[in-house]
Amino acid sequence: MTNKEAAVQLYKMADDFINLANEMVTEKNADLQNVGSALRYASARFTAHETAYNSKDIAAEKEEAIKWFLNQYSEMLEENFDQHIEHYAKLAAESH
Repeated sequence: MTNKEAAVQLYKMADDFINLANEMVTEKNADLQNVGSALRYASARFTAHETAYNSKDIAAEKEEAIKWFLNQYSEMLEENFDQHIEHYAKLAAESH
């Protein structure tokens, strides 16, 4: 699998999670903030599981793993904020 194919697969999986979250909000009337909190908790829980599964000594690797995952999350969050800022700036420009 090429890097591009892997990226497409990753974004597709992310979209599946986002679609489920959107369904919870729109079809099940779940609170948006609660859904966001649940997604973050699920991510943290699964990340700990992923790390434990791939680790020989999770206790020894914990701090380094946390730093790595926080950096990954920070980069992804920054990218998505920038995309939303650009999107809403375009909407504002179009409405004037």
